[in-house]
Amino acid sequence: MDKRQDIKSRKDYKFFHEISTRWNDNDVRWHINNAIYYELFDTIINKMLLELRALDLHEGKTIFVAAETGCKYFEEIVFPDQVTAGLKIKHLGNSSVQYDIGLFKNQNQKTSARGHFVHVLVDKNNRRPVDIPTEIKKELKEYL
Repeated sequence: MDKRQDIKSRKDYKFFHEISTRWNDNDVRWHINNAIYYELFDTIINKMLLELRALDLHEGKTIFVAAETGCKYFEEIVFPDQVTAGLKIKHLGNSSVQYDIGLFKNQNQKTSARGHFVHVLVDKNNRRPVDIPTEIKKELKEYL
């Protein structure tokens, strides 16, 4: 399988967030541990949701939970690299959002890693899916 077709560039994304790597992000193989990539994905998603006021950490009655994740790695990221995370929404459903996230090392124009994340909006108490409110859906559509 040719992974080159999966590599994207910065122009393919609509929302960006700069993230510094940390010394403890490296593993014994001297690159960023795979679990850290998922933390970076989670960081940019929640940064966007907070900016859109689609996430209320204290008073909100709903939360987004992860239903599916995945990552493809193209080039190692190592501390002290700087990462620019790029995000776009690939699919917006009634209660779910599928994100496409690209991680760009330093000033690279091509993704070093690319992931997907599916969130489902659920009631905070019973964890049952609920429809994404119209006003939030309208904001999210800007990133399709």
